[in-house]
Amino acid sequence: MPTVEELYRNYGILADATEQVGQHKDAYQVILDGVKGGTKEKRLAAQFIPKFFKHFPELADSAINAQLDLCEDEDVSIRRQAIKELPQFATGENLPRVADILTQLLQTDDSAEFNLVNNALLSIFKMDAKETNLRKLFDKLLEYMPLPPEEAENGENAGNEEPKLQFSYVECLLYSFHQLGRKLPDFLTAKLNAEKLKDFKIRLQYFARGLQVYIRQLRLALQGKTGEALKTEENKIKVVALKITNNINVLIKDLFHIPPSYKSTVTLSWKPVQKVEIGQKRANEDTTSSSPPKKSPAGPKRDARQIYNPPSGKYSSNLGNFNYERSLQGK
Repeated sequence: MPTVEELYRNYGILADATEQVGQHKDAYQVILDGVKGGTKEKRLAAQFIPKFFKHFPELADSAINAQLDLCEDEDVSIRRQAIKELPQFATGENLPRVADILTQLLQTDDSAEFNLVNNALLSIFKMDAKETNLRKLFDKLLEYMPLPPEEAENGENAGNEEPKLQFSYVECLLYSFHQLGRKLPDFLTAKLNAEKLKDFKIRLQYFARGLQVYIRQLRLALQGKTGEALKTEENKIKVVALKITNNINVLIKDLFHIPPSYKSTVTLSWKPVQKVEIGQKRANEDTTSSSPPKKSPAGPKRDARQIYNPPSGKYSSNLGNFNYERSLQGK
């Protein structure tokens, strides 16, 4: 494994080679091997690998795999640096692969990482505004939006249980699709065939139907609760779940417009939460609206804010396994 000094030395070889940089394959290989080192070596590799990537097409697979390893590193700073640089790999035939990697990374539990991934997708979309990039995201979204279960002859579900609704993942994916859809507004109408569009509308309708019932259950469970009652772990989960489901509801309503609309704005569930004075009239009952948010007074310093991370298994398994007959009353 190369040391920090060796990484800098080989970086210098490549930087000084100018037009002949492609002749120094061994130097670039040393930089690729930096992903096997310690924290300092990995941070340097995350920056150096993309810088010279275009000069070594024969090492493209190795370079992308090395950067992907850094995107999955345990150190959050290394992950963020690696994700930030991913668009530099989106050239030629590598573009769909990088778009697919970024789509997978949207499932991160870290809000800062999610913003980096979303920005990276937007930058790739600007490089190549074809529907390929958006289709990757669309296909991933469909994986989390199930079709309604088939009904038996007696009208009951033929299956043993309702499909699991992964609300937290759908919020992330649907938000990104909504953002990118603004750049290619005719994707759902012109780029999909009628059968594919019909399938998507069925999935949206089924998800929205379950969503409405679930939102009512959450509001009922939180009704009348203030102050300390809202600080219990169980109620904190329900408050965040209500934000997630409200966001999804707003975005789905946009997509049901004919033609689909991309005008609504939402505040993602893990964004900073501003403190609300007790007694404020129905403060933030709904966290979203179809109109742009109003400007609010300057909030507390960044380190004093409470940040909600997008849920991974916590909300998706406990709250996402939706059952129409289940009630949250008494819980």
